[in-house]
Amino acid sequence: MYKTILTGNLGADATVNQVNAQDGAPFNVINMAVAVQLRKDVTQWVDCAFWRRAEQSIGVVDYLKKGQKVLLEGEVSADVWEGKPKLKMKITNLELI
Repeated sequence: MYKTILTGNLGADATVNQVNAQDGAPFNVINMAVAVQLRKDVTQWVDCAFWRRAEQSIGVVDYLKKGQKVLLEGEVSADVWEGKPKLKMKITNLELI
């Protein structure tokens, strides 16, 4: 993994899911899809996850609406998924720091 900075536009409103850590503390996971313009005719979609304690993420999702321009920093990972014959998808993920 490596750290990267990207700018782009949100493809949809961010969603929030609450999970509990091993110690029982509540965490919020804010998920969003960001469209990054690589060239004039090429757009790359990046799935982003932002993990924070519930009390640290209050109100963040109110600002993350569809079409909003964002600047993000995080660690990138890429997965390849193969399904039916000749169907191959590369999924790029960014875990925000």
